[in-house]
Amino acid sequence: MIIRKLRIQRGWSQDQLAQMTGLNIRTIQRIERGQTPSLESLKAFAAVFETEILSLIHISEPTRLLS
Repeated sequence: MIIRKLRIQRGWSQDQLAQMTGLNIRTIQRIERGQTPSLESLKAFAAVFETEILSLIHISEPTRLLS
């Protein structure tokens, strides 16, 4: 997922991202390793990275969010 790339581009640690999003650091780690994020997690990431939710989702994986 693009989350790790965006985090590293900003020079943030996983702990910093967890604090900014209000998510648990284990959640950040799991998502960066490929776990599908919840809609609430995507909303938190979009707010912190100042982007749209759709820009955080790979186009080839849209149905994964529906399951």
